[in-house]
Amino acid sequence: MPPQNKERFERLSGLAPVDAVKAWLDGDFGLGDETALISAIRKDARISLSDDDLEDAILDAMDEGMDAPACLERLAGLR
Repeated sequence: MPPQNKERFERLSGLAPVDAVKAWLDGDFGLGDETALISAIRKDARISLSDDDLEDAILDAMDEGMDAPACLERLAGLR
């Protein structure tokens, strides 16, 4: 799905990985922005999950009430 707001998409793409995870956990993005967040999270070279697995792991972290730094560490540890 294409992004609804190009400026927001570009801002999200430019985030540091932990800030992108925080934006995702906080729901601070719109439809079509997931690829921008994934791109920003992948700036952390430790992240090797597929897009689907990355999204699933973040959704699990949301359900568990995990904060962004802990979630990023979990993402980095998953293969």
